[in-house]
Amino acid sequence: MAQILPIRGLSDVGVVTDIDPASLPISAYTRAKNVRFDEGAVLRSPVFRTVKASLGFNPKFVYGVSPTSGYSTVVIATDTYNIQEYSNGSLTNRSSGISTTSATPLTWTGTTLANIIYLNRNDKVPSYKLIGGTNFASLSNWDSNWRSESLRSYGDFLLGLNMTEGSTNYGTRIRWSNIATANAIPDSWDATDTTKSAGFNDLVQMQSPIIDGATLGTNFIIYSKTDVYLMEFVGGTFIFNFRKIFSDIGIINQNCAIEVDSRHYVFSDNDIYVHDGNSRESIVDQRVKNYIFGGLDTSKTSVCFVARHPELEEIYFCYHSGDDMAEFTSSDNCNRAAVYNYKNNTWSFLDLPNVVSATIANVNSSSTYANSSASYAAIGGSYWSQQANFDTHCIFAGQDNSTDGITSDKIYGLDLSDSGSLSFALDSEANKAIVLERTGIDLDEVASISGYKVINKIYPQITTKNSNKAFAFNFGAADLIDNSPNYEATVTYTTNTDHKIDSRAAGRYLSYKLTTTDNKDFSFIGFDMDMLTTGRR
Repeated sequence: MAQILPIRGLSDVGVVTDIDPASLPISAYTRAKNVRFDEGAVLRSPVFRTVKASLGFNPKFVYGVSPTSGYSTVVIATDTYNIQEYSNGSLTNRSSGISTTSATPLTWTGTTLANIIYLNRNDKVPSYKLIGGTNFASLSNWDSNWRSESLRSYGDFLLGLNMTEGSTNYGTRIRWSNIATANAIPDSWDATDTTKSAGFNDLVQMQSPIIDGATLGTNFIIYSKTDVYLMEFVGGTFIFNFRKIFSDIGIINQNCAIEVDSRHYVFSDNDIYVHDGNSRESIVDQRVKNYIFGGLDTSKTSVCFVARHPELEEIYFCYHSGDDMAEFTSSDNCNRAAVYNYKNNTWSFLDLPNVVSATIANVNSSSTYANSSASYAAIGGSYWSQQANFDTHCIFAGQDNSTDGITSDKIYGLDLSDSGSLSFALDSEANKAIVLERTGIDLDEVASISGYKVINKIYPQITTKNSNKAFAFNFGAADLIDNSPNYEATVTYTTNTDHKIDSRAAGRYLSYKLTTTDNKDFSFIGFDMDMLTTGRR
């Protein structure tokens, strides 16, 4: 019997890779990349715009710096300890002689305290620079024979995590400075000076060395690969109190925990979880966990990091993957982001162009006819946004890789395509096609799984303001639950001329794919399926 089946709520579930498709609701997707799920629809993911190309060096770490007024600057560090600062289209060397010619591929951390920026790598004395100052310098009052795996701020203190002091490594040591005052570095790290608040603590019960830490509300969370500890300020003689909160999970790398709404979202080596300092919950289990960790290159966990897009309410868990949707497969750095929308509790995936780090900044992107070589269609923003473009954006750093078609080292801005506010050109090398696929639709909500389903017509609801209105659809089916679908030939659907797609796909388990190589914003709201259920076969 023929019937019209309305499919709506396409943003309700997102992509679920780890459960058999036949067990999923109709609105769920089995594969999806370069899309996001929001506002009741499937939308184009944000795209990469070229903020600065041909850097002349390989970036390794970026850190956004917010001045008291005006646009942010972006500090960029390299493996040779070359520190540059990007501002208003230009780069300025801020290394002041502390760079080297020997490249050491180590992870950087950055933090800010009392109007001073700190950068750290575990083979050198930390570096610092006053916001608005000129060059970075080696941190004074810090023992020149000390090294720290991570340097973070907490309250009025600087913290060194996982200390090497002289020739001895104290992997579970947290060392804190004296209280910092405005516009000044801490005046002491001497734990023996009873007139100061500096000190240290060894978390001797920790099962593995400290990797990193981050503030969480009024507390500080310390992560190893296997443990999580909470550090809280109590004042008095002890200054800080420490307690274990988890002993069976940790973090995969530095820069892999981020705070949103008084909770930490954490990338570990076998899970992605959220916690509030007391209880935790996996946000990938029975959804995309197997797909992420099955594709993750475990020899490259040192490149993993986590970033956030506040405007879109998304968190990017970035890693190097060999999954079946990977594009930049020759890269050594991150080519995949598992994207979590924490407002809608949905997952998707994003292709990353060999990126190494990300930060949040409101970079100046105002363009004029005189300084822009890109076409009007390729530039983001509007006339209004050009007047006062102080929106913050997620800024990525990426390295060149000619094998994958990335011709130079770059700074990218992540922005919506047609309705964004960054007035930089779309990067033709960094952006890849969308993939949206749903397999294994058994329609057991309306018909028996023994019935043979025939798709007669599809009536899609897709809108786009872009001049390119075309989308590619494929419809297919399989007779057995373990079979891959047989797809019909691709059909081009053009939103301003077409209202339906004819199909003869038939089987017990239906499938469809939507793709487009254009970087246009779009909204796929839903569709009606004209289908016929026949007798058993």
